[in-house]
Amino acid sequence: MIFLAVHFTLYSNAYLLYDLRKEDETITKIEDKEYDIWILLSRVYHLIAMLRKLELSKFNILPTQSYILFIIKALGDDTTPSKVSEFVYQQRSSISDILNRMVKQGLIKKTNNKGSNKRVIVTLTEKGEKALVRSKNREYLHKVMSSLTEEEKRQLESGLEVLRDNAINELSITQKTILRPSQISRYYRQKNLL
Repeated sequence: MIFLAVHFTLYSNAYLLYDLRKEDETITKIEDKEYDIWILLSRVYHLIAMLRKLELSKFNILPTQSYILFIIKALGDDTTPSKVSEFVYQQRSSISDILNRMVKQGLIKKTNNKGSNKRVIVTLTEKGEKALVRSKNREYLHKVMSSLTEEEKRQLESGLEVLRDNAINELSITQKTILRPSQISRYYRQKNLL
């Protein structure tokens, strides 16, 4: 008798879940499509990041470090850890850890600003400059991206910028912080750093 009651309860719960799923099927399909796109975007990012990591491993640097070297170079002599964190979209504490590892590797140096003991300036070392030049070799990235036409690349960039800006707006609303869209790629192109 207990077995039948438990079995009936499990069956009823399963049936109830099925009914709830059926009612929300339209909403679920829409949400699933957006979720599927997000998963696809995440997978593509991770696959290309793995290729980039493989490419940079020859120079003993990580993709994040390579990106930070570009940011420091592009921002110039007045680069602070805070400015770097704005462009990488990571917490200052995370960026601080990465920057400290880069100091230990001899890629960058941190110095106190002459006008303020609390303000730290981040600059590239000679080793960091060399690593930056080497990291411009993006063979795998170009091979993967070459499968797109110029128009598809333009559309992809435009769509990703819209998604990025919407995500920034949502974060600004929910976390009460103001994040600005990264213009670093355009800045690189204008300064002929890419």
